[in-house]
Amino acid sequence: MGSGLIGRGEELGALRRLLAQGRLVTVVGGAGMGKSVLAEHAAAAVGGTLPDGVVRVRWWEGGPARGRSVARVVADALDGAADGALGEAGAGGAARTGGGPVGIVELAARLRERRLLLVLDDFDPVREECVRLVRALLAEAPGVRVLAAGRHPLGLGEEAVLRLGPLAVVADPGARVAGAETGVAEPDKTARPGPARSPGTDSIAAGEVGPAAETEVGPAVILFLTRVRAVRGGLATGVIRLRRAPGTGGPAAPHSGPDLASPTEPRARSRDTARIPSDGVEFSDDDVRAARDICRRLEGVPLAIELAAVQAAHHPLPRLARLLADDAQGRLSRPDAPLRRHRSLRAAVGAGYALCGTVERTVWARLSVFAGEFDGDAAAFVCGGEGLDARKVPAALARLVLASVLEPVRDVGGVLTARYRMSAAARGFGAERLRSAGAGAAAVSRHQYWYGHVASTAHHLWSTGRHERAMALVRDEEADLRAALTRRPGDADQVSTALALAVDLWFWWAICGRAAEGRTHLRRLLPMDGAETWVRAQALWLAGWLAVCTDSSDAAALLGEAWQAAVLAGDDATVGRVCHVLGALALQEGRTEQAVAHLRAAADAVAAHAEHGPPTAVSWALLAVAQTRVDPAEARRSARRAATCPQPRHDLWTRSMTQYAQALVDHLGGRRSRAWRRAHKALAGALGVAGVVPATAVPAAAALAAPPGAARVRELIADIEAGRTPSPPLFPRPAIDR
Repeated sequence: MGSGLIGRGEELGALRRLLAQGRLVTVVGGAGMGKSVLAEHAAAAVGGTLPDGVVRVRWWEGGPARGRSVARVVADALDGAADGALGEAGAGGAARTGGGPVGIVELAARLRERRLLLVLDDFDPVREECVRLVRALLAEAPGVRVLAAGRHPLGLGEEAVLRLGPLAVVADPGARVAGAETGVAEPDKTARPGPARSPGTDSIAAGEVGPAAETEVGPAVILFLTRVRAVRGGLATGVIRLRRAPGTGGPAAPHSGPDLASPTEPRARSRDTARIPSDGVEFSDDDVRAARDICRRLEGVPLAIELAAVQAAHHPLPRLARLLADDAQGRLSRPDAPLRRHRSLRAAVGAGYALCGTVERTVWARLSVFAGEFDGDAAAFVCGGEGLDARKVPAALARLVLASVLEPVRDVGGVLTARYRMSAAARGFGAERLRSAGAGAAAVSRHQYWYGHVASTAHHLWSTGRHERAMALVRDEEADLRAALTRRPGDADQVSTALALAVDLWFWWAICGRAAEGRTHLRRLLPMDGAETWVRAQALWLAGWLAVCTDSSDAAALLGEAWQAAVLAGDDATVGRVCHVLGALALQEGRTEQAVAHLRAAADAVAAHAEHGPPTAVSWALLAVAQTRVDPAEARRSARRAATCPQPRHDLWTRSMTQYAQALVDHLGGRRSRAWRRAHKALAGALGVAGVVPATAVPAAAALAAPPGAARVRELIADIEAGRTPSPPLFPRPAIDR
């Protein structure tokens, strides 16, 4: 990794404070987070205040110390410092020829009167021996301070731990980039905005950041562009210029650019493209956007960013971003890196894998099937079996957290259930191990089964009126629910499970504004399932509903196929759901008589407690709305039926629709006072639903099942107060969710 410290100003300050307050500090982080670089800068800043300076020891290759004890390696470093050389030694280097065996006791006695900073870098391969040494030094050598850097804390009582995370891709709007003592860019949230700059250029440099970059460019992007600049022949320090269109002060004008099929093809020289001037490298807005995309895909990991920057010598940044979109970060490499495990991201992650036990390795590999955050129950279910006792998984998770393989999203032991996240690099390495072990199919099957259960739970929460909890559950698990739907099924059972999962999430697709995504999943899965089952019938009905929401031309064909499949499967509820969608669509288009016929059939066919899709009360309420123009007496009876249907206590969705229909019927019947009260109740329900479902999502399904939006209810209230008759159409054509 490069020696410059970018984006770690706060961490460096915190580390210096910890070293001033205590005698043992450990910098902990995952592979490639920059632990050694941060420790090096902190040691350089703190070591000058100690009479005996800094002694640094590093275990270079992530393996054993080649027959030498930790005490012997530290003694060699001390001897080097005494001889006037740099006080540094590596476990992989050649042993010094002088001196006899050195033990922990002898080393502690030798350091008893010394005042120095001992840096134990990359100590993980010899962690247990380091623990014994540090414990002895803390007890016997009061003038020695210890700074350790590794993936796992030492676990001693006096230890202060600084956990190092990834660099931010998007900057804090209140932060700017300021120069530190090292002469490199670091975040400084206390500094004032930099000086004025010419209108054609935004600069990211020591002490200067442009208005656009201040809110868009984070330290990860700055690190990447700095390394790209060095790779492409620019100076290591100075100004990184974000080139804009001349005379505009705005973004550079778009351009088609050259064909990027060949990485060695010369780049077109244009005023809007990145170029390499004699005094540095200028980056267009397109380059900065590509850099931001690259850093986001690399999750802000400094080593991955630096390895990707090396590839910028061979690829334009937009092409490099596309290459990394194919999960190619594990293939990023730099053969000339000093440390073997820093020559590729895969090697860095693999060094940590080699230090794990058998159980941890197995759990790591099986956890790779998760696409997002997960909790301990999900991990135990997915990882258990196939020779691994599920009861061992929680302890393995804890050890993987300590080894910086997993990141806890919530504090373990807190009020909320602990959740974990695995980096893309660790997940990719684990997936490789899982495939080589031949256990991938079993883990994927368990993962799909578990998230089928999650989708079923979310459906139950929604159906019982707990909409907010249902939405929160789906949002938390969205990445893995999507993974369970997008992975290619291995057999017919997995196809059926995936279809059932999609149907359980009907409210997420149709009510919450994800119609296009749900339609895509169903379009891919339905041709794989040839069995005439109730699951297929429901999936066809949902596909037809979503096709209407997205204005797809195959909506009628899908609804017809769904009706036929439901009849063959004896599924009256799905027949009713199909009629409901057809009736709502007819009401939208002004075909009132057909709407009434379809909605009456839906209300009669759907049982009170039928699962999936709009409740019976919604069909009766929509029927009442349709009947207000042709048969007010029947509309009143339908609205009364809607109100008497069983409804969950907190189901704002159903109650808002029912109260809207009652208010409309009362208003047209001349009962203005009652209509006004019910309309306000409907408004409260609509506002309650809007607090759960995004406001932009509700109109896309409003005419089909969702409650009328707050604006529509307010129109009804205004009509009631003014004594006006609502003008058709009662439900305007909804906005289309593409």
